[in-house]
Amino acid sequence: MSRAPAKPAAQMAYITIGYSHFLMDASKAMKVAELMQHAVNTEWNYRPSADQDHYTVGEPVNVEFRLVRANQIRMPSGEPGPMPISKPRLLR
Repeated sequence: MSRAPAKPAAQMAYITIGYSHFLMDASKAMKVAELMQHAVNTEWNYRPSADQDHYTVGEPVNVEFRLVRANQIRMPSGEPGPMPISKPRLLR
């Protein structure tokens, strides 16, 4: 009896948003990057004396997207590898 072919590992991507860096499934990272490329940095300020808040718009957000090969990913010593993401299920 032959085995079914193994599923290839999901393509991963490295995404930078501002000064934060994330590793995630490439298809999801592409969606995040697509949406965030239209965002701008904003500062929120609240003045208790006037009981009002306001938002100061800044520069566009720095967004970077890179595909990552599986052999480039290193896990910290003693840490398990990433868990496979299960498909969403409907609650019964």
